[in-house]
Amino acid sequence: MGHDTLPWHLPPGWPLILGALVLAGCPRRLRAWLLPIPALLALMHLDQFNSGTFGQVSLLGKTLVTARLDALSAPFAWLFGFAALAGSIYLRSSPRRLEIAAGLAYAGTAIGAICAGDFITLFLYWELTALASTLLLVRTGAAPDYGVALRYLVIQVISGVLLMGGAVVHVQETGSLAFDALPLGTGAHAWLLAAFAIKATFPLLHGWAIEAYPAASPAGTVFLSAFTTKLAIYTLARGFSGTEALIPIGAVMILFTLIQGLREDDLRRTLVYGLINQLGFMIIMIGIGTPLALSAAVAHAISHVLYSGLLFMALGAVLQSAGTTRISELGGLARQMPWTFGFCLLGTLGMATPLFAGFASKSLILAAAHETHQPMLWELLMAGSVGIFIMAGLKLLYPAFLGPQRQHRKINDAPRAMRMAMLLSTLGLLLLGCRPNLLYQILPYPVDYSLYTVAHVVEQLVLLTSATLIFALLMRWGIWPRQTAMVWDVDTLQRAVPSHWLAYQQRIQDGLAGLIRAIAAVGGIVSRRLRQDQGEESALVRHWQTGSMALWVAIFLSGYLLLYFF
Repeated sequence: MGHDTLPWHLPPGWPLILGALVLAGCPRRLRAWLLPIPALLALMHLDQFNSGTFGQVSLLGKTLVTARLDALSAPFAWLFGFAALAGSIYLRSSPRRLEIAAGLAYAGTAIGAICAGDFITLFLYWELTALASTLLLVRTGAAPDYGVALRYLVIQVISGVLLMGGAVVHVQETGSLAFDALPLGTGAHAWLLAAFAIKATFPLLHGWAIEAYPAASPAGTVFLSAFTTKLAIYTLARGFSGTEALIPIGAVMILFTLIQGLREDDLRRTLVYGLINQLGFMIIMIGIGTPLALSAAVAHAISHVLYSGLLFMALGAVLQSAGTTRISELGGLARQMPWTFGFCLLGTLGMATPLFAGFASKSLILAAAHETHQPMLWELLMAGSVGIFIMAGLKLLYPAFLGPQRQHRKINDAPRAMRMAMLLSTLGLLLLGCRPNLLYQILPYPVDYSLYTVAHVVEQLVLLTSATLIFALLMRWGIWPRQTAMVWDVDTLQRAVPSHWLAYQQRIQDGLAGLIRAIAAVGGIVSRRLRQDQGEESALVRHWQTGSMALWVAIFLSGYLLLYFF
């Protein structure tokens, strides 16, 4: 590290966390002007770290590593810092105290989790990201609604409980707290994979994202879309690289979300399906596990944060101005919101068009898939690339901006702060697309790949032209659009609690609370008796306390939370 003053000895991400506390107490106008400063300080702070481990702390004979920057964590940390800067500028359009504090703290704790070198540090940041992101979903006012926020929090806490349970088992089996590649076939493997799977929106575990992201404010959705799922991608790449079971999981994510997204009427929900779809690409790469595949997963995480963030920003501007993002209620916005339309067009092109970052990352993905000599996998990724361009790009552009006008009131374009944030994301897309070596040189493994060959560029342009033609034919033949008012998904089941369950809910809660208290009391009695009989340092005491009790408490806590909130 290059500075000796106290602030520079803090772990990565802490300038954002401290900035959240400071800005929460500032007057509204001052908050708006100071908003980008914590993110800029976080980037400057990150620049002071060299590769290696920092902030080692001894706890109960184990070593905690509060900061680790290496070839895998550094790209994600820088990406999160950039996303925090763009989100902070976007927040200036509506600088609410709670949203600013939650957004900055969320970004800071996400960076801290990325740089965690041990399971305890990872768990602490994991739970802090859950709490901070939940606050982005809290809608205050005359009719506050906490339902979505509570359901979201429950799912995130369950993920944390699974992480802690897996960490305890991992320490028992290996004697180490270090968070590195996880050996297959261990007891901790399933626990930790389940914890990461929730945040990575695996099939049937994705309902929280479909419900929560569109329910947030325009700025809240921008922050939510950037951090949690990419943190999960990082943890999977760190711990489960080369796990072949991830390949079919990613394939299901690609196919299922295309079907759901094409039927969805709400464009913000459509973009969430698109987000999960692109996570499927990254998860397949992690499952392949070769150096090129892992680099492709990281590259695509970077480009995806840029172009999906740009599209979420554009739709946030539409929501703020038009009051809705439903296709059935929008049309002709290109004339009323030309700046927003332009940025939305650039975000769509950013997915896979030459000169944009999406082209650089998607090309690596296809190259890594080609190396596996599995033609069906390569064809799936090609089809998924066409599908996402139609679903999250053309479907957004044409009905909302170029279709017939449905609203008759005056609609204003995005305010200046939103336009500046969208411009910053666009510049990132163009910089990494026009200079792909800047992207490739920060990836975990060296990449020797010639992106801009004539054959490659022509092939990509033909692919995108074909996608546009397919979209036009679907509209011409009346096959599309056929959106429904509600697309049934896992989040629908989360909300559909039968009313007669509510009468028994309090009784169940009280019973479980009493049961947990009884278990804790019995555990305390048995623990004290073991100490008396066998001594404080007995191996039986140590393993029984840290192993079985942690797992049983995790099980009961998860069940209690599910019943309490659902």
